[in-house]
Amino acid sequence: MRKKYPERQIKNIIELTKIIGFLDLDEGIRILGFKEDFQGGGFIFISTVHSFIKSDHKYIINTTDRILNKESGIYLPGGKEEFLFTSDIKEVMEYIEKNALKPLKAWYY
Repeated sequence: MRKKYPERQIKNIIELTKIIGFLDLDEGIRILGFKEDFQGGGFIFISTVHSFIKSDHKYIINTTDRILNKESGIYLPGGKEEFLFTSDIKEVMEYIEKNALKPLKAWYY
């Protein structure tokens, strides 16, 4: 059985930037992508680094294929994945600006 987590849609880029700046370890963001080399444009997930090892990185950007599950009719992450690690929120926002679907379709969980 798949557990469903409560999500809240993000209204605009200003709200998105604020949420990214205050992400806790158990929170994340899901964004619809617009990357030609990812199936369905991809999903972009933003989260914080979860590690007991000292790291200079604060954010993880995980881009995956966006695959339609024909049984459920729901798009799921899977297939190809790409990771980017950074501590610079400006770099996170530049990645989103370049690779997210426009208008922005993003959710906070």
